[in-house]
Amino acid sequence: MIRINLLPTSEGGEALSHRKEFILAGGLISITLVAVLVLYFLQTTRLNEVNAQLNSLEQQLVAIRKQNQELEKLNQQKKDLQGKIQVVNLLTSPVRRSASVHILDDLSESTPQLLWLTEFTENKGTAKISGRAVDNQTIAAFARKLSDSLYFKKIEIRETVQEKPVQDSRRQAAGAKAPPPGTPSMPVTRFLVEASIDYLPGIEQNPPQESKQEGKEVVRGEGKKAPTKGE
Repeated sequence: MIRINLLPTSEGGEALSHRKEFILAGGLISITLVAVLVLYFLQTTRLNEVNAQLNSLEQQLVAIRKQNQELEKLNQQKKDLQGKIQVVNLLTSPVRRSASVHILDDLSESTPQLLWLTEFTENKGTAKISGRAVDNQTIAAFARKLSDSLYFKKIEIRETVQEKPVQDSRRQAAGAKAPPPGTPSMPVTRFLVEASIDYLPGIEQNPPQESKQEGKEVVRGEGKKAPTKGE
């Protein structure tokens, strides 16, 4: 059998060429897709590793912060304990134990003539001194001299009231106590002086914590002066 090719030779070659080009283009596209997929897979794997490392670092950071908080808490407890120990040492020091004697001594030495102390109270480092004097100048002199003491601070005259002395017969009839010896038969001025007491002058201390340890001391005397060193 004789076959005769009626198609032109050039058209058959072009068809074969186009087919090769399609195959080549498809191969290139496939290779490109495979490369993109491989690269995506590698990047995804790397991203997962980075995220895992980030989570691990965040957990370590949380643990470190917790340790820092515990360390800060321990440091604060240490400071509080050191402060309490310092307060105890100050309260039990010989200077602190002898402070009350010096305070009463300074109070006595600061009391001028014609001035009588009737009450001295102290609570949490604040002292209230009550008494009577012949005039306001004597009270001012008392406060001024008291300010020279190392133990009395922030001295203020809170109240001055002029009153007339009650006669002995009237006081005895009313059942009241007799006036103190040497009380002048003239109008007197009742006063109230407030001051802060420093039990450890010149020594650094913690007033709020120390004030909790302070009790209330009361020295009362009807018309009597504070004791002096020889008394």
